[in-house]
Amino acid sequence: MKKAQHTSKGIAQHRQLEICKTINISFQADNPKFMAFDPTLGMDYSVKITESIQKIESMPPDYVLVGIQMSFSAKIINLTDSALARIRAVRYFIETAFPGEKFRMYEFGYPELKKVINVQGKFLIFLKSFNLSLIKYKTELTTAGMSSTIIDELSQLATDLDQANIDQEQAKKNRIAATGLRIKAYDDLWKLVGKVAKAGKILFESEPEMQRNYVLDPATKKKATSTETIEETSFLQGKITDTETKAEIEDVNVEVVNTDFKAITDENGDYYIDELPAATYSIKITAPGYKELIVKNIQLQPNNEDQEFNYELELLEV
Repeated sequence: MKKAQHTSKGIAQHRQLEICKTINISFQADNPKFMAFDPTLGMDYSVKITESIQKIESMPPDYVLVGIQMSFSAKIINLTDSALARIRAVRYFIETAFPGEKFRMYEFGYPELKKVINVQGKFLIFLKSFNLSLIKYKTELTTAGMSSTIIDELSQLATDLDQANIDQEQAKKNRIAATGLRIKAYDDLWKLVGKVAKAGKILFESEPEMQRNYVLDPATKKKATSTETIEETSFLQGKITDTETKAEIEDVNVEVVNTDFKAITDENGDYYIDELPAATYSIKITAPGYKELIVKNIQLQPNNEDQEFNYELELLEV
């Protein structure tokens, strides 16, 4: 279940960046010794490391891209809820205008709504078809008391929902592309600094204190003193499924309440958030066509790769 962190040597990306910056500073100070040992490791090599670091720092972090994607998901949820509210109102007038006429109910999609409510694309098609039926029977429905403006409102909702769906898919593609570029940038940086670290290990073999400046993962080489504290991190991961069908749900928003940590489920309904401090949290889970779920008192243990938090969502009542 645990996702690949895409960090060199299993080190979190923010920590990896700190290590590379620190080694580069030491490398600049000791550059004459490195030049004497390996002429290719001059100051121009340090410039390459600096440029690689700057490139990474100019990239938007994943939580920003997640936030953009989630903003469109939230818009879809709001639009879906608004459309459902209007559909429920219209059904009152449908049943008033056509009492006992079951074929009219089928024409307005009565049996289908529950099947499509949790699938964005299908619900959008349903909404457009529903609006066409409203136009077809506008006279009968307005005679029964329905406001004619509701047709325009549902038409606009369908347009807005279509655009929000497109925006969400584009944001998802942008995030995947940006993640790939970020991973490559970190790998390139790690290779650059790795060469310096390898040379430093040899160059300062008889000087342990100097050699320590070129250890790629100093956290594993140093024990905490009595005055130091080590922040223990944990993972929040699991799967979101449909209560009735048990099917995995894609594009579900999972937010850790009162923090910036958030995630969106993939095509398998899986979500994953790392680098969370070990503590107790509440999360909010939302998805188009489903009831919002708030889960409290989630206790995350340090280094809890084996902990999974799976939840089921209930469909909105139609």
